[in-house]
Amino acid sequence: MTVTQAAGARRPLGRDGLIAVGLVLALAIGVATGYFLWGRQPDWFAGHDPNTLPAGAEYDLIRFGRDLVVNTPAHIGPAAASPEARYAGNNLACTNCHINAGLKPFAAPFVSTFTSYPLVVDDRFLTLVARINGCMTRSMNGKAFPDHSREMDAIVSYIKFVGKGAPQDVRVEGMGLKVLKSAEQTPSAARGTAVYATACARCHGDDGLGQQKPGTEPGYLVPPLWGSDSFSSAAGMNQPAIAAAFIRAKMPYYGMPELSRQQAWDVAALLASKPRPQHSPGP
Repeated sequence: MTVTQAAGARRPLGRDGLIAVGLVLALAIGVATGYFLWGRQPDWFAGHDPNTLPAGAEYDLIRFGRDLVVNTPAHIGPAAASPEARYAGNNLACTNCHINAGLKPFAAPFVSTFTSYPLVVDDRFLTLVARINGCMTRSMNGKAFPDHSREMDAIVSYIKFVGKGAPQDVRVEGMGLKVLKSAEQTPSAARGTAVYATACARCHGDDGLGQQKPGTEPGYLVPPLWGSDSFSSAAGMNQPAIAAAFIRAKMPYYGMPELSRQQAWDVAALLASKPRPQHSPGP
């Protein structure tokens, strides 16, 4: 055999060689799959329709919880059929702030809420029940649910349902509101008035009192931003930083150009200057 023939000869792979090749191929496939999946996350905000759940008391409670979030005034508002159920002090709906029943990214969604509680806030241990009742007493300007009322159990069940599968103690992207930098200039209610007239009054009204639902159904097609039926002075939305972040991320809602950072801060300053029910922040 010549040197050339010897160099070109090939020995069949033994068992160890086959194993080595298999490991290399598996590693290559794993790396390729990793690159393919890298950065891809589930859509945490899709596929949470309680109406797709089967019949049963547990699932009926979830459906009732969603209905409470969407049609809040009808169930617990000042004109609710049962006087004992009139927990809210105004005719706002939870979905006015938690848009799309808590399933809109960066609009105070519920997806990571159940898995985030209990938590510590300002050196206080805060449960989900206490957080919900904070909304009831401040944003809704009403009174707290009893801990094991059907209403409280329903809202907790719905929040748990929309958070199914979400990672524990990790807030998925899209939770809360988008972080908003400080305004370039000191926020001005006067400038906010001009912005409101062109970008907000079309839906919320020149008087800021929103658009009521037609007929006798309680609640609003578009919520009021001030006045006696709006959120109270202790509500988070009455804090300019929170209002500005919400406005910048999600308003105007119907196809109009988004506001600049400065405009969002100016409208928030306007809202903070307007009359609304006064309420002590409380514990």
